[in-house]
Amino acid sequence: MPAGVFLFLERQALRQSHNVSHGCRRQQPVYRLPQAKRFASNKPNDNPSLPTSHNGPSAAKSTSSFRRALAASSQYSTRLLAPLRAYGRIQQRKPYITQLCTTATIFTLGDLSAQAVDSQAFGSKPYEPLRGLRALVIGAGLSIPGYTWFMWLARNFNYSTWLRTMGTKILIQQCVFMPLVQTYFFSMQILLGGGSLEDAKRRVIDTLPVSWTNSWKVWPAVMAFTFTYVPMQYRSVFNGLIGTCWQTYLSWINQKAEAAEKKTNAVQDAEVLGMSRLEQRV
Repeated sequence: MPAGVFLFLERQALRQSHNVSHGCRRQQPVYRLPQAKRFASNKPNDNPSLPTSHNGPSAAKSTSSFRRALAASSQYSTRLLAPLRAYGRIQQRKPYITQLCTTATIFTLGDLSAQAVDSQAFGSKPYEPLRGLRALVIGAGLSIPGYTWFMWLARNFNYSTWLRTMGTKILIQQCVFMPLVQTYFFSMQILLGGGSLEDAKRRVIDTLPVSWTNSWKVWPAVMAFTFTYVPMQYRSVFNGLIGTCWQTYLSWINQKAEAAEKKTNAVQDAEVLGMSRLEQRV
C-alpha cells in the first residue's frame, strides 16, 4: 500500500475516534446536586459573608426552631391521642358493646355531677348510690336505640348543599328524637324509683317543655360540628363530652321538679288533714 494512502486512512480513523468521544461526552447525564444541597436556604448559611435566601440567617433559624417545636408537639399529640385511636378501633370492631358502655358511663357521670351540684360537693348530703344506679340503667337502655338512630340519620338526608343537609338533620333530631329521649329519661326516673304512670306523666309535663326549649341552644351546633368534622367512630366520644354536661342539666331539672312535687304534695296533704280534722270537730 502506498505511504500516502496509509497516512490518509490513519487520519480518518483519528477523526472518527475524536468525534465519538465528543458525542459520548454530550450524551453523559448532567450531575445534579442532592435536594438537601440544592435547597440549602432551609438551613443557616455556614459562611456569614455569603447572602442567604428569604430574610437571611434569622429567618432560617426561626424556621428550624418552628420545625423542632412542631415535631415535639406532634410527639406529645400522638401520645395524647393514642387512647382516642384505641377507642375508635374498638368502636369499629364492637360498636354495640362500646356504645352500651359509653352511654351508661355518660349518664352515670352526669348524675354524679348533678348530685355534686345539688349537695355543694356532697357537703350538705351524701352521695345516693341508688340514684346513680338508676342513671346507669337509663343510659344502658338508651345506648343501642340512640346509636341506631344516629347511624340512620348519618346515612340519610344527604343533599347537594351543606345547609340543606344540616338543616334537615337538625330539624328531625330536635323534633323527633330529642322529645322522645327526654320523655324516656324523666319517666324512667319516676318508674325506677317506684312511682306510678300518673306520676311519670306529671314529671314529663313539668320538665319536658323547659328541657326541650333549652336543647335548641346546645345540640344544633353540636350536631352540625359532629356531622361535618368528626369521623363516625369518634362521634360518641365527642357527643359524650357534651352529653355529660347535658345529663347534669337534665338531672338537675329532674331533682328540681321532684322537690317541687314533694312540696306540692306536702301542701295538699296538709290541706286534706286540716279538712278532715275540721269535719271531725263539726
